[in-house]
Amino acid sequence: MQKVHGNTNGIRRSYIERLETIYETEPQRKEFCSQEIYAALAFFTEATGREAMVYIERSGRVETVIVGEQDRVSLPALRKRRSENRLSGLRCIHTHPGGNPFLSQVDIQSLKSLKLDAMASIGVAEGKPTLMQVGILNEITDDEEITVNLFGPYDTNDVPEDFIWDEITAADIRIRPPESKKSEAEIARAILTGIDGKSTLDELQQLADTAGFITVGQIIQPRSRPDRTYYLGYGKLHDLVLELQKLHADTVIFDDELTPSQIRNIQKELGKKIDIIDRTALILDIFSGRASTHEGRLQVELAQTKYLLPRMTGFWGHFHKMAGGGGGGGGARRGEGETQLEVDRRLLRKRLTELEREIDKVKSRREVQRAARERAKIPIVALVGYTNAGKSTLLNTLSGSDVLAEDKLFATLDPKSRRVNYGDGEFILVDTVGFINKLPHDLVNAFRATLEEARFADLLLHVVDISSETRDKQMEVVNDVLTQLEAHTNPTLTVYNKCDALPNSNDFAGGNETVLISAKKGIGIDALKTAITKKLSDTRTEISILLPSNSGAIVSRLYATGQVHSCEYREDGIFINATVTAEEASRLMG
Repeated sequence: MQKVHGNTNGIRRSYIERLETIYETEPQRKEFCSQEIYAALAFFTEATGREAMVYIERSGRVETVIVGEQDRVSLPALRKRRSENRLSGLRCIHTHPGGNPFLSQVDIQSLKSLKLDAMASIGVAEGKPTLMQVGILNEITDDEEITVNLFGPYDTNDVPEDFIWDEITAADIRIRPPESKKSEAEIARAILTGIDGKSTLDELQQLADTAGFITVGQIIQPRSRPDRTYYLGYGKLHDLVLELQKLHADTVIFDDELTPSQIRNIQKELGKKIDIIDRTALILDIFSGRASTHEGRLQVELAQTKYLLPRMTGFWGHFHKMAGGGGGGGGARRGEGETQLEVDRRLLRKRLTELEREIDKVKSRREVQRAARERAKIPIVALVGYTNAGKSTLLNTLSGSDVLAEDKLFATLDPKSRRVNYGDGEFILVDTVGFINKLPHDLVNAFRATLEEARFADLLLHVVDISSETRDKQMEVVNDVLTQLEAHTNPTLTVYNKCDALPNSNDFAGGNETVLISAKKGIGIDALKTAITKKLSDTRTEISILLPSNSGAIVSRLYATGQVHSCEYREDGIFINATVTAEEASRLMG
């Protein structure tokens, strides 16, 4: 059972256990809070006369439960966020004894300081939740003050949840100051850093732009491998310190994944005011913002959890005192930080286990869906390729759908599938997440359930941005990931996209297994459909064969994996006519 934090001295164990049950609840994604949580908080407050508080993530997971004295409760300091211009992604629901549902000035200040999604206070009377008031950030005034909108009080059985969520969504936009109100110097300014003087940091800059940073400089050190202690050489690291001062930068983004010890060592040299972000953390942050489905969010959170677990020291600043009123309870005993770190590690490991269990369920569902498609005898065509190569645009063009397609890295993250007619038949077209150089290993593992669509596809369409100067390197990266997924032996058609960006596309010679198109302009789409039809025909063949009378197992396999046109049981055996894979045909006719 997870721990209830705060001042629990003198409180009956049975009351604490009732609060601990809150960790076992998980409100639905569009549910502001559950009736079980309201009831548990109210029961505790009525029994003890103390406030109780719960922090809930947008996913519905309970982050922490805290108790305190009446009129004062310890508020946790959230982990440092990537951008101070975003809401925290947490909402706080807490109780007020005596039936008072109105937010106090301390509550409102905490809402502003932590940039919570929402702050809600529940009046408790006779052991029951009565009314609840909700505060949501409004906008930043000309003098840089954040205003707050107050809604309610509402009956806890009749909270207008759709309205509240719409306000939270709007607040996330409102609190981001327009450029006219915020100078460039106040926005996160980053210096990009990498090794190997032969390469550029162009792709890292694209990632930084996608994540919302302003890139003000670059440092590349010619080295065969990163320094084990500081990533850069010690002298070059101090050059970086000077660049940070000269360019007024507050963030350093590294082009490789840093070890926990490298992060600690670099932080000591650069100072605590400088944010240190490695390539993996940057990609995970982008993925976190792109995931929109439950499956996508699970996969991203799994990768983030695996990344964070060995790097928690120094990043975990839970439960700093932010209470109103003077003095009281602020002093921590020696060693308390280490204890809290271990508690948080245990919670994170538990969450990791939960996520892996959920991902296994996703994999099982996909296997069921895949089996259903195989029984329907519909071929599967999977789009694979480097991020921003144009896969989603091609999906829209071939299927007539309207999947989000933008000229940015990882514009779409969640997998999409569409039915497409071709020739006299049809196929299922599946879009997969885009690949990128140095794609985090944990991210590949987390998305394996999705990426395995490529492994089981009848045909892969490897979409390549022909206008990219690094297309050969990008193709190599895609092939490496396909090898990891054991999908590199699948029939593949290379689709060179964005031919309209070439000065003279007629000069390009791709080979027999390639098609030149522009998914955006519709150029070459008919030729692509013809090539897909031919490739799918090549992967399956029609056979007529007389099998021995005792070949029931083979007949069953043909029904399961192929398309049986006719099956006659004769005196001399079983005569069957079917369309099967080339491999099956070779096995039967060989």
